[in-house]
Amino acid sequence: MDYLKILHENPDLADEFDSLFDFFLLDELSPRDEADGRCTFSLPGMAFARDGSGGEYHLLEDGSIGYYSSEGEVGRLAESMDDLFSLLVSCICWHDCCDAKEYVDSKTLEEYGQRQRNCNLEDMDVGSLQRVSEALGIQTSTGLAPVLERFRKATQREPLYQCIFHEDDGSLTESYGLMFE
Repeated sequence: MDYLKILHENPDLADEFDSLFDFFLLDELSPRDEADGRCTFSLPGMAFARDGSGGEYHLLEDGSIGYYSSEGEVGRLAESMDDLFSLLVSCICWHDCCDAKEYVDSKTLEEYGQRQRNCNLEDMDVGSLQRVSEALGIQTSTGLAPVLERFRKATQREPLYQCIFHEDDGSLTESYGLMFE
């Protein structure tokens, strides 16, 4: 499903999506924030959304989705837009699902995902979540373990999505891992 198109064509839905998931959709694909030319990314891509802290979601050349945080963390989040939107809507806050020790088996992972999701639901307009979920055709009642397993695999797939920061003294600093570190 073309989630970006749906959000572009329905600004109210896009606003509601942003309010729920801190995901501000850009008007069009845009050059990534390269910190005034001081960042070099390992894979070609374009920005398509930002979060409230200045982090960016990147559509990478191979169709996978990368993320660049305002703190300089970089990594791949998903293999496709479908996987990204499933992660966002199902888990609510993917940042809360990065504890590697919880990814030991499907049962443990499902319980972990549900705990994280339930914590996030406490501060959320559940009616708004239901409207967004229905409008995008993403079920929130399905198991979280498969969604989280796809997330973990995407973060670890080679080639890794990374950034090299060019320091004032001419040295290079590699971005540190975004997830599971």
